[in-house]
Amino acid sequence: MDLLVNTALSLLLIAVAIVQNAFKCKKHSIHRRLVHLGSALFLGIGLCYLLYAGFIPAVPLNIVIFGIIGWTCALFFLSFLMDLTSQRRPFWFPFVYLLPVVLGLMNFLVPQLWGRRIIGSIGLCIVFVCSLIFVVSWIRAGTDDRARRDGEWLLLVFIAFSVGLIICIFRALSGIFWVISLWYLTLHIVVNYLKLLQQLTDPENLLIIDNVFDIVVILDASGRIVRLNRRGIQLSGFSPNVINGNGIEKFVSHVDLSASSRKQWLEKNSWVDNGHGPGRSPSIDAMIIMYSGEKIPVDLHIICLVDLAKKHTGYIVSASDMRITHQLMKEISDREYATRDLALSESKFSRMFIFNPTGILIVDLDTLKITDANPAIEEIFECDTKALVGRQLSDIGLEMFEMPYANFIEKIQMEGSVPEFSANIKLGPQQAHRCRLSAVSFDINQTRNMLLSVADVTQQEQMREALDRKQKVETIGILAGGIAHDFNNILAVILGHIGLAKMRIVDAHARLPIEKAEQACLRAREMTRQLLAFSRGGKPVIASCETRQLIIDSAMLAVSDTSVACLFDIEKTIWPLMVDKIQVGQVIANLITNAVDAMGKSGIIEISARNFDLTNTSARKRPAGIDSKPLSSGPWVEIKIKDQGPGIPDSIRSKIFDPFFTTKEKGTGLGLSIVFSVIQNHEGSINVLSSPGEGAIFTICLPADPETAQKNTAPDFSILPGKKKVLLMDDDAQVRETARGILSSFGYNLTETENGPEAIKVYDEAYKSGQPFDFCILDLVIPGGMSGSDCAKEIHRINPSALLLVSSGYSNDPVLSEPKDYGFSGVIAKPYTYEEFRQVLLKVLVL
Repeated sequence: MDLLVNTALSLLLIAVAIVQNAFKCKKHSIHRRLVHLGSALFLGIGLCYLLYAGFIPAVPLNIVIFGIIGWTCALFFLSFLMDLTSQRRPFWFPFVYLLPVVLGLMNFLVPQLWGRRIIGSIGLCIVFVCSLIFVVSWIRAGTDDRARRDGEWLLLVFIAFSVGLIICIFRALSGIFWVISLWYLTLHIVVNYLKLLQQLTDPENLLIIDNVFDIVVILDASGRIVRLNRRGIQLSGFSPNVINGNGIEKFVSHVDLSASSRKQWLEKNSWVDNGHGPGRSPSIDAMIIMYSGEKIPVDLHIICLVDLAKKHTGYIVSASDMRITHQLMKEISDREYATRDLALSESKFSRMFIFNPTGILIVDLDTLKITDANPAIEEIFECDTKALVGRQLSDIGLEMFEMPYANFIEKIQMEGSVPEFSANIKLGPQQAHRCRLSAVSFDINQTRNMLLSVADVTQQEQMREALDRKQKVETIGILAGGIAHDFNNILAVILGHIGLAKMRIVDAHARLPIEKAEQACLRAREMTRQLLAFSRGGKPVIASCETRQLIIDSAMLAVSDTSVACLFDIEKTIWPLMVDKIQVGQVIANLITNAVDAMGKSGIIEISARNFDLTNTSARKRPAGIDSKPLSSGPWVEIKIKDQGPGIPDSIRSKIFDPFFTTKEKGTGLGLSIVFSVIQNHEGSINVLSSPGEGAIFTICLPADPETAQKNTAPDFSILPGKKKVLLMDDDAQVRETARGILSSFGYNLTETENGPEAIKVYDEAYKSGQPFDFCILDLVIPGGMSGSDCAKEIHRINPSALLLVSSGYSNDPVLSEPKDYGFSGVIAKPYTYEEFRQVLLKVLVL
């Protein structure tokens, strides 16, 4: 019963103190620390009583919990002392709060009673030593003898309570509870009623340093802050408990001051009254570090304090705020330089005006005449500045689309400025620069003027349009690539069977419908090739070809069945082109077909071609390509096609290369889009120049190869060599059936497979049996299966000299453009006619 009463009274004392401090937590962190410490003590005493009285069993879990609470009390006490004595927390201190868990488990792992007491005694000794260090350092930081004596009395009370606690541990549990509760109550009284949170100093000293206008800092012998006056607290934002105990480098910033050099810096820069020498401490330019991190300039003076034995006992640092002084000096300096700046302002403005890369016009707002123009404007208007000065602003070719001219003038006169907007500068019937304009009004020489800034953005707009057009073409390319394979497989079956039917029908009258069907299939094949020309990944099959013959053949084919005549002007020494012959032929044919339609299928089309060497031409002087970047250095051929049509209106000129854009009633809108895509894939350029009623001129640049002479490598044999043993791999049964019919007509023995693994197996068996295949035809793309190129690698592992042909309905795979790099001797492009199949076999088998 006595234990219960003593425990209850002890807990009551702690609870009362906890409640009182809880209401003061917002005033100071010390009160919050006391609340934490009291709560932990309350829980620890309560749990200890319950364990001792037998209300809860002394199982290992309860012992661990009790140990954790006990060690938490010790850590909270040390944390309280660190705040009270303004000790700086080391960076690792937050991790110490994990220590109670470890020590609680150690109490559990040491079952012997004396083992636990040993661990507890060691921990209490550590807490005692740390507490002693904190309190002693706090006492030494006192600014007068009375403060130190008060601190020493508190230290004696602390030691007495510690000794009483140790004695009670070996005597009575209720005594321990009373000592702990009284200890906590003493801390509560010390913090809340003895005013220990206030600065301890003599009233006279306090009155003097707190009424000094300058910042005053008192340091101990080691350079740590003991006292900061009221001016310093107000100016810096530091509270005494935060700043006290820190080194002077926490408050003062100087190039030679650091934690390691603090003492040497103070000795070097402090003044000691030794009866001779200067009678004032030296002035130091430094910075005061505020609580917010901001730094303010100060004039620093340091006085060294010595005792009767001439031993250094501390320092007094006074700092004068130099911001007002600097501001006054700045104002004086500004006044001195004002006249000089005024004299130089006109010169500076003149230099900025002349050397500004943006075009600038100065306009008189009363007469709206141009009074001055900088040199940069000459490149935009392509004329001398003298030709612009004196002219009306409305007469220089400005076309303002976003804001009418009258509204622009009204806005600048009423509001004084106009934000940036788009406009055109018309230089001629076919030439205009796209610009961004902005304006601001200003007064000079008692007249109101306008500064009009003109930035040429023609090249940027062209690059943006080229990028938009490029994205549109890529979108169509994705669509074309998706349908190409299946569509070409179907056409391959149709064309193959038509070829077989033509071979078997002798009667010309009976062959006529079949030939018409073949022509329709060939037109369908051309349509797929046009669509595939959009493919961004479509790699042209680059080879050297004769430029003259390609231009003439493509042009004459396009004007057949019309009344249009072609007038050719091609250099005699024209270089061969390094292009995809079929694609470039299609480009020329499309351009001429458009010209024919524009002229109503009658008139003259002028076609010229010349060598265009850019090998030694700088990037700045080279023409722009599709993406508005300069063409690469090297040899080129320039081809111009000029018609006599009505021309292209300005309103649609920027859209003519867009997919599906057309002005024809029956047009598809693909012709010029194909031209754009092919030129883009050849990294060339295309430009159009057109005037209403004067026709249009299309200029294309394509890469040339002066070193290579054009050779005709197409074989011309009428008979295929002997009987051959052929392996065909294709996933489409109808394509296999068509190929079987064609190869059988050649007298070849065909073995068919549906996929790559099966083809490899059949080839391996035939090769090991001593009867290998003479050649293999492999489909390039097998959806969901082994590709033809992978199959070719495996067959070449079996027989490195194997003769392989690749077949595909795609035109954008690098295997088709460079078949030899992938182990193939030739390409059979789907869809193919009987004669095309035969020509490929002649080329591969005979050569």
